[in-house]
Amino acid sequence: MKTLIISFIINLIAINVNAQISSRKYNEAANLIAWPAEFDPKNSDFYVHNEIEIMAKPEVVWQLLVQASNWENWYDGIQNIRFENQGQRVLEPETKVFWNSMGQSLNNKVTQFEPNKTLAWQFNEKKIQGMHAWVIIPTEEGCKVVTDESQTGQLAKLQKIFLPNKLRKQHDNWLRLLKQEAEKSNPELGNRLNTSEREKMVKVLQQSQEKFTTAIHGLSEEQIKFKPASGKWSIAECIEHITLAELRFPEIVHEEMLKPADPHKRKKIKIKDEAIREKMISSKWKARSPEVFKPSGRFEDTASAISVFNNQRRATIDYVKTSQDDLRNHFWRHPLFGTIDLYQTLLLMSAHLERHAEQIESNKWN
Repeated sequence: MKTLIISFIINLIAINVNAQISSRKYNEAANLIAWPAEFDPKNSDFYVHNEIEIMAKPEVVWQLLVQASNWENWYDGIQNIRFENQGQRVLEPETKVFWNSMGQSLNNKVTQFEPNKTLAWQFNEKKIQGMHAWVIIPTEEGCKVVTDESQTGQLAKLQKIFLPNKLRKQHDNWLRLLKQEAEKSNPELGNRLNTSEREKMVKVLQQSQEKFTTAIHGLSEEQIKFKPASGKWSIAECIEHITLAELRFPEIVHEEMLKPADPHKRKKIKIKDEAIREKMISSKWKARSPEVFKPSGRFEDTASAISVFNNQRRATIDYVKTSQDDLRNHFWRHPLFGTIDLYQTLLLMSAHLERHAEQIESNKWN
């Protein structure tokens, strides 16, 4: 079981509570875009949908979207932006603007423009045509931003076959950075978790705790102490490791929150939120536990370790429910994942527990 441990500092782990959704499937019933016939997703060659919740007013988000000349200051997916009117800096109705994206030079024209609500442009090149639309929906805590793109043409067909996720991921990144920029406008809010994010994070933390509880339920003392092989951990030792990792979470958060927020460090993150759990629970992923998290009989017995773990997990869940901390702009360097933010750390913590719960299940004996 030693090799099954993820070096931790791992304990803090949590979930992509970015309230972010993306898909390549068109849901006509939920559609909010006024599509012209030539780009109707039911008939187009390629389509992606992305959305995110932002804790900033719709007008703040709108200004970031229409100020296209400034996009390159915070988003690198669009390059070499040029307006047909060389003196123009901001998107307006009927604006013609050119840029490069995903290796293509695109000639765009703004076709939908309702301030603080709807923005869309179309492009028409020889091998690819498309429409990219944005909808801003007010919420109690700010707004939800939906962005859809529908494409036709030879390149669109090739993209669907060979690069089906590239545009979707690019738009995911665009929305994340838009959220980051927009929320700077409200220093009182910062990058607080919104209601949806809190609910999702709490659910993830509770689900991994439930898996752990189920895995250890009804075990006999003999089962708890049994070692499956020489050099492998017993279930009791695995539980001690889990608890030691769980206790480290508040320490890391406290240490990193004492430092100033640094949004520029986000560029150093190499792993996406959704990949953290996948990598953590994979049996192909091997890592040695740091000495500080190796079991050494630091608890009176296994029941005491379980009690300490459950108390700390409850405290973590309470923290998520009420914290006003900016978890997205504070970072630390994990020994396996590299630079991650504190939100991703929560994801990691939950996945770490889930990984070991599965190990316990697999090492039970009758």
